[in-house]
Amino acid sequence: MSALADYTSEEQQLLLRSLQATAVLVSAASMGRKTETFSEGFAAANLIMARTEATAGNALITSVQFALEQRAEHGQPFPDYEKVASATGAAEDALATLRAVIALLAVKATPEEALGYRQWLMSIAQATAAAGKEGGNFLGWGAVQINDAEQAALQQLAQVLDVTA
Repeated sequence: MSALADYTSEEQQLLLRSLQATAVLVSAASMGRKTETFSEGFAAANLIMARTEATAGNALITSVQFALEQRAEHGQPFPDYEKVASATGAAEDALATLRAVIALLAVKATPEEALGYRQWLMSIAQATAAAGKEGGNFLGWGAVQINDAEQAALQQLAQVLDVTA
């Protein structure tokens, strides 16, 4: 078993960035109204910090969650999600981060930890996609929970992570 402390400072930052990268990949696929993007970022953050049965047995995930809690308690700012998700090249940057994390996990984590972390990233993406309705008119009529672009991003992510979508 490994914990975040078992990784170098650069590797720790990569693991932490992978959480936002997962959500950004979905949001960037279909940028909706600002409130939708905010909802997606909020949903991702809630899932990241949720202690669930699926994450409780994974020391790496638990230590990442603890590091984020410490960061919040010490008033360290988190990146502006809407700004990151709407930046030029956001999806490509997110994919590069995720590929780097997968390579890191393959080398430093146990196979079970790596799989659990990859599945956690996928669940973050799914929560992000389901958070805000996309499309429709100004009243939201005709909107869908997960549109085709988000579904394609989820499929792409599942392939990168080598998990089931």
